[in-house]
Amino acid sequence: MRGFLKEWLDRVGAIFNNGWIKISMRRFSLLLGLWVCLGGSVVNAQSAKQGAAVPARELDALIPLEGAWEMTTAEFEATFSKSRFDWLSPAKETARFFGPGLSIYGGTLKLSEAIVDFKDSKVARLSLSLFNRGDSEELAGNLEQFEKQVAGYRDALTGKVGVKPTERKDRTSAVGATGFVWMKQPSAYLLEYSFQKEMKTRGVEFQPEFVRLRVVPVPSGGGMASAAAPGAAGAGAVTKASLVSNVKKEDNGDVVIPNVPMVDQGPKGYCVVATAERMFRYMGIPADQHEIAQAAGTQTGGGTSPDKMYEALNKLEGRLRFRMRVIEDWQYAKFEKMLEDYDREAKKRDQKEINTTKYRYTSLDDIYARIDGPTLKVVKTEKDKAGFGKFQRSVASSIDQGIPVMWSVMVGLLPEAAIPQGGVGGHMRLIIGYNAKTSEILFSDSWGAEHALKRMAMDQACAITNGMYYMEPMR
Repeated sequence: MRGFLKEWLDRVGAIFNNGWIKISMRRFSLLLGLWVCLGGSVVNAQSAKQGAAVPARELDALIPLEGAWEMTTAEFEATFSKSRFDWLSPAKETARFFGPGLSIYGGTLKLSEAIVDFKDSKVARLSLSLFNRGDSEELAGNLEQFEKQVAGYRDALTGKVGVKPTERKDRTSAVGATGFVWMKQPSAYLLEYSFQKEMKTRGVEFQPEFVRLRVVPVPSGGGMASAAAPGAAGAGAVTKASLVSNVKKEDNGDVVIPNVPMVDQGPKGYCVVATAERMFRYMGIPADQHEIAQAAGTQTGGGTSPDKMYEALNKLEGRLRFRMRVIEDWQYAKFEKMLEDYDREAKKRDQKEINTTKYRYTSLDDIYARIDGPTLKVVKTEKDKAGFGKFQRSVASSIDQGIPVMWSVMVGLLPEAAIPQGGVGGHMRLIIGYNAKTSEILFSDSWGAEHALKRMAMDQACAITNGMYYMEPMR
C-alpha cells in the first residue's frame, strides 16, 4: 500500500470521524465535496448581480394566466423576444429565463429564474423561483425573518389573485416543502418554501433553501390534483417496462434515448443535482434541482460528491417511488491499483509519475492535475481490457432498457470541444446512447440545449470515468 496516500486518507478520515462524518475507504468520495461539480457556466452568478443598471424583464404577459394557457410557442417567442430566454431543447418543450431584472406583477415579485413548460405547443406550467440558494442573494438570517418574508410573498399573491389561500404541506416532494394554494379558475397557484432548520447541538445553522411559485391550469370544476402539470405526481409517472419504448435505433448505428428533458444548472456547481432532476423529469416524478440540492447538502460554489447524492437519493426512494443503483463506484483500493498501473505506464512513456511515496499531495485534485490523459486512457482501456469491456457492456445494457446513465467524470484530462468548465475538475453528465459501429458514447450535459447531444470515443469516455449510477421507476 502506498505510504503517503494511505497516511493522508487515514489522517483525513480521523478528522471526519471526530464528530463530523463517519467515513469508509470504499466510499471515500464523500470527501470530494468540491470535486463534483466544480463548474457550469463561465458566467458567475454573483457577477450577474453586479452593475448599476439592470434592464427590467417583466413576465406579466404570463400572469394572470386566463389567456396565457392558450399562448402558443410562436406567440411566446414573439411576446418575449426581447426578454432573453433560452429554449432547453430543439423541440421547444421548455423555456428558461435567468438572470437579473426578472419580475411579475409589475415588479412586485422579483424572480431569479422562470421555467415555462409547454405541452402540445401551448403553455402548460410555470415554475417561478422567487429565491433559491444557488442563484439568489441570502433572504434572511434566521427563521423568523425568513417566515416574515414568505408571508410577504403570500400576502402579495393573495392581493393579486383575489382569493384566500389554503395551507399545504407536501410530503411527496424530495424535502417535504410547505406552502399555500390559491384556486381561481382557470389556474392553480402553489407557493412553496423550504429551509434547513437550525440544530445547535450538531453545529447546523439555519439556512433558507428556496421559495418558488408554481402555476398550472385547472379544468373547470377541478382542483389542484387535476391540474394538467407536466411532471406532476401521477400525471406523467412511467413504468420501468415502458422506458424501452424511448430507445431509438438510427441507421448510422446510434442507439439513443432522445427525449431526456434538459435542465440547465446555470452558473453554479449543480451538475449532480441538475442531472438528478433530469432523471426525475424523465420518469415523470416531481422533484427539482433545488430540492435535491437541499437533500444532498450541495455547496453553492462547490458542488455535490456522487456519494452524497447517492446516499441522499437512496433515502428518497420510498417517497418518490424510484430505485437508485450503482454501476461503478469510486473505491480506494481500485484507485490505488490504477495509480500503480499508471506509474508503470508513465515510466515507459517518459511521463511524470504520480508516485505518492515520493511526492506530497494535498488532495485528489492535485493527483489528477498531474495525470497525463493519454497515458491514463492506455491504462484504463488497453491495460485493463476487462474493465473497459465492463464499461461498454454496462452502457449498452442500460441504454437498451431505456435507462440513461448518471456519469461522474473528471473533465480536462483529455480534450473536449466547447465546454464551459475549464481546467481539470469533477462533473456529472448523462450517457443517453452509444454507437457500437463507431465505438462512441452519446452523452448530454446540463448546460442548456446546445449541450443536449454530444459524442465521445468509447475509450476516452472510459478513461475519464469516476462513477456510474442510474435511477429507475419502482414499478
